[in-house]
Amino acid sequence: MKKKKIFCIILTAIFMLALPVSARAEALSAPAEPVKCVFNSSQFGGKLREVAYAGAGKLFIAADKLYLYDTATGSVLAKTETPLRSFGVQAIDNGYILYGMGDDGMTAYIYDNSLSLKKKIVVNQLLSEDFVVSENGVAVSTNGKKLAIATLRGLYLYDLEKENLTTLLDLTKKSGTASIQISLLDGVAFSPDNSQLMFYGQGHSIPSKNGENSFSIYGSLAANGGNLKITKPSAYNIEEMQSSAKRLFLPQVFTKANGTLLWLDRQTGEKKTLSFANKSEGRDGVYSSEQGNYVATAVLDGSLTIRVYDVNSGKLMATKVIQNANSAYFNRIPRIYLLDEAKTAIVVLGASISEVDTLVSTFTFGE
Repeated sequence: MKKKKIFCIILTAIFMLALPVSARAEALSAPAEPVKCVFNSSQFGGKLREVAYAGAGKLFIAADKLYLYDTATGSVLAKTETPLRSFGVQAIDNGYILYGMGDDGMTAYIYDNSLSLKKKIVVNQLLSEDFVVSENGVAVSTNGKKLAIATLRGLYLYDLEKENLTTLLDLTKKSGTASIQISLLDGVAFSPDNSQLMFYGQGHSIPSKNGENSFSIYGSLAANGGNLKITKPSAYNIEEMQSSAKRLFLPQVFTKANGTLLWLDRQTGEKKTLSFANKSEGRDGVYSSEQGNYVATAVLDGSLTIRVYDVNSGKLMATKVIQNANSAYFNRIPRIYLLDEAKTAIVVLGASISEVDTLVSTFTFGE
């Protein structure tokens, strides 16, 4: 068998050498086959209610069941009961951690690749007289070994293997820097190497200023609780944190949206801003891709206009208008998912409206 493989390699090399130089260069530089996205909602029973990125072109789909779906092949890989109304997902070795708000508050579920449940963690039960108040309040380390937990009173790190909880910030003891004290933590994320925790929330000035209300903050600290850094973004009110593999996006409160999006490099913490084509964009939703290469905005005005941007260049890559005779689909913001490799947007309308069936539309962007 080895001899056959070696023989084939030699034949291929001889063939390549026999080609003219220009043809040889063309063969070597030929683009790879484009990554495809197949999304067939008819494979899911009941009403499609939630979607979450699961890595490598896979998605978790919540309908009558919880489905693990491969967009490259358009096939359901596994399914189980749906444990949460909304959730995030972290792919880990040989499985997934799914986390979100449920009947017991913030809860994490550890599954293997076939979606057999290995462990359930009710996060509030780990805490003493404290609880998670935000959908962004829990993050999973990229190696799947730890949970970061942002609560009403502090920031914690929970070791899933050792099952122990460490307090990193105690807000009852006036955590902060010389100039800013943290009032509230709304969300948290890990740096790619898990050495840092990044967060956003509310703070106030030290010393306090007459008539000053609390203001949006973001910051970071080491996983051992040291090197705390806090930044107050000037005239920018943070609504949420969207975590991608490369970047953290901090969309503005919709009533304050002005056509800009603040984002942070997840490794370095460097701050940058993406400007949209229209100052009204951002009020009806901002949506980051799984890797963080792309961002979409939604504008609702009797129909849905979606614009997709390249985050690196700031270039507007695509504009898509979706219309429907039933105006109910445009009464609430949509859910938009961007697949980096396939350069495909999946748009879900009506997922949270019980009176209508979920409407799914897909389109490609970029070259």
